[in-house]
Order: sequence, then C-alpha cells, then structure tokens
Amino acid sequence: MSPDKPATKSSTLIKSDESYRGLLNELRSILEKGQNRAYKSVDNIKVQTYWQIGERIVREEIKNKERADYGKNLIDNLAEDIGFKRQRLYEIVKFYRCYEIVRTVSGQLSWNHYIELIKLKNESKRAFFQKKAIEMSWSVRELRNQIKNDVSDSIINESLKPVTKKLSYSKSLELFKSEYDLGFAGNYVDEKQLERNIVKNIDDFLKELGAEISYLGRQVPIRIDGTTHFVDLVLYHKGIPCNILIELKTGKFDGRDVGQMNKYVNYFRINRQYEHEKDTIGLIICSDAGFEEVQYALGGLEENIFIATYKSKLPSIKQLKKAVRNAGR
Repeated sequence: MSPDKPATKSSTLIKSDESYRGLLNELRSILEKGQNRAYKSVDNIKVQTYWQIGERIVREEIKNKERADYGKNLIDNLAEDIGFKRQRLYEIVKFYRCYEIVRTVSGQLSWNHYIELIKLKNESKRAFFQKKAIEMSWSVRELRNQIKNDVSDSIINESLKPVTKKLSYSKSLELFKSEYDLGFAGNYVDEKQLERNIVKNIDDFLKELGAEISYLGRQVPIRIDGTTHFVDLVLYHKGIPCNILIELKTGKFDGRDVGQMNKYVNYFRINRQYEHEKDTIGLIICSDAGFEEVQYALGGLEENIFIATYKSKLPSIKQLKKAVRNAGR
C-alpha cells in the first residue's frame, strides 16, 4: 500500500464487502473505547489504541493477501470511513510493524515520541533511543535533536568490539582535569543560571571536557523512595564507555556533595547502565575546593567521583603581564 497513491472510484466497491464491514465495525469499536478512557491518560491511551488499530489492519491485510484490489484500497477506504487522515493510518500501521510485541511499547512515551522513533529503520537505534528517552525523560523535541545528533552508533557498536579495543577505564580517567574554564558561560547569579548558560553553549563545554563526550540531558529526574531528584547534567563518554553525571556548585566544595553524587552514581549503575558499559562516573565542578576536604570526603571513591574547580573568565592580557612583572620582583 502506498501512502501517495490517491483513491479511485472503483476502490469504493469494497465498502459493500462483508469482511470490510466487519473490520470497519471493529475499528470503530476500538476507537470508541479508546476515546471513552482518554481522560485517564490521553497519550498512553492513544498509543495503545493506535497499536490495536495497527494490529487489526495488518491482520486484515494478511487474511486477504490474495485479494490484490482489497489490500490496495484498504487504507483509503478506512481513512474516509473512520475520519482519519491517510498518512496517520500509514503511520499507525508502521508503528505496529515496528512494535509487534505490545509489551515493548512504553506508556511513558507519547504518540509523538513514537512518530519520531518509527522513522528509524535500524532496530537497534530505535531501541536505544526509546530506552534513553524514557530514562532521561526527553521531550519530543529533545528526542528529535538526539536522533539528529545521533550518538547511538558509537555507543551501540561499542558493545560489539572486543574488550581489548576499548579504552582502558583507569587510563581514561586521566582525561579529567582539575580545573575547567567556563568563561564561555558568561555572567550568572546562581547554579541554575550557570547550568542554563552551559547548555546554551554546550559545544564549548564538551570541547573543554575533552574528546568523545556527548551531551544527553539536563535536570534528568531520578526517583528514590518516592522522592524525585534531578541530576544537573548527564553526559556520555563513548571511549570508556560510561555515563558521566555532573553537578555544578557555584560555591566552595562541601563534603556533603559527595554523598549526594554517590547516591546518583549508584542509582545509574543499578538502573540505567547497559551490560557492556563501565560504571557511571560523577564529576562535581565547584568554584573552590580545599585539599583536605576533598581527600576526606572521597575516601575510597576516587575512581567513581571526581572533584574539579572552574574559572569563570580568563585573565586579560594586561592582567597576565602584571602578574608576570609581579612574579619577577
């Protein structure tokens, strides 16, 4: 069935077909039941309803596969009789073909999420982005942008490489700096504004962090004992491979920050980590950090959590010259 081929007058002949009338009545019943339950969860009901419609249409196509004219005009007639656009019915059928097992359909994603997902022909990519969209609570726009940027190839392929070809975990940790230049973030008054400014300049931030790091999301929610917590930034290191959680602190480092980050790291390790991935890493970036405070706060967590400071602006040429003169006195 082609979505671009217009309906012909002769196609209306199947409207009198008993099999077609039975199908039409079933689809109207499915739609009616779905609409009656819509107040409970509009998006979830829509997804489930469309899956049922897709399943029933595909089943009808299979049953009448020997009748070329019937299958040829099926969508055109259904669209007219149940009041759907032809393109929407083709999307519904495609959705079912991508998710023939109903339990693979998540109630946490809307129909518009699935419209983006079914555009992906590669099944592994589609599964990857569906999982990440659920984990990171991506909006439809965020999902679309992530698919456009497409970090999935390197992440999925990483699981297929021999272990000897993966970047050494301990070696990769040396890539993290003790201080980062956040001058590109401009002016800010608090951590939220600093975070927003970093996201607006995310390419500059990723360059400052180092190679093979991708951005996955900001204010990513995780739920622990009924309480929702939010991770400032979630990144992904493709070379290790592993998740990187970042917490931004505009004040001086406090040992209690480690406890919070350790909780987030362990949550990701248990709930959001693929088998081929290394353990999640936490990076706390603050304006200042005392050596002893960091040493005692980490105490055994040095391979999982890192502390770094940042400078907001680079010194001017005049300031550098003055510093050099003063140092020579």
